[in-house]
Amino acid sequence: MPNDSLAARTDTWLQSLLVWSPGQRDIIKTVALVLMVLDHINLIFQLKQEWMFLAGRGAFPLFALVWGLNLSRHAHIRQPAINRLWGWGIIAQFAYYLAGFPWYEGNILFAFAVAAQVLTWCETRSGWRTAAAILLMALWGPLSGTSYGIAGLLMLAVSHRLYRAEDRAERLALVACLLAVIPALNLATSDAAAVAGLVMTVLTVGLVSCAGKSLPRFWPGDFFPVFYACHLAVLGVLAL
Repeated sequence: MPNDSLAARTDTWLQSLLVWSPGQRDIIKTVALVLMVLDHINLIFQLKQEWMFLAGRGAFPLFALVWGLNLSRHAHIRQPAINRLWGWGIIAQFAYYLAGFPWYEGNILFAFAVAAQVLTWCETRSGWRTAAAILLMALWGPLSGTSYGIAGLLMLAVSHRLYRAEDRAERLALVACLLAVIPALNLATSDAAAVAGLVMTVLTVGLVSCAGKSLPRFWPGDFFPVFYACHLAVLGVLAL
């Protein structure tokens, strides 16, 4: 019984930590945007500032968690929303190349599009769609070296499932997976990068969960993909 009580308290605490109001989600996205821009400035202008690189490791996990929570508002991932992601990914790819990334490496919007498409196809429990999902992941793998690869898809899948978990045991297991996947995103780069990604994510989530609960949403729906493409284009032009 004491173990059950501890698990229940832990689950309640985790839900208060990981479920945010619309305003809190936008705060987290804003923090993630700042971290992303710092990382890209450091990379594109070759500043070689370790602190900017390490801070940037928190951007993707934060975006992934907000994405997972936003998707949980609907019973299923909507194909029109996925199509918009594909479209923005294509638009952003030109800016991605302009910013100095290899033309054949997919930008991060494609990671979200691939993950959403794979999850949607797998939900249908159709044989050919499952095969298509496997093929899509296989095609994405070699093109995702600058967008977290298969580990990035796993991060997005865990974030998606976390907010759809129907019982306490599943939620706790998924949080444990999350604590393993976030460092794994950057483990191939360095131990410091792996730890920094986890620290920046936990720190941001912990601070935001304590404030801003009554704050309304302040970013428009497609702000992130528009900002993503535009900031890459601006940085790419400035770096010429």
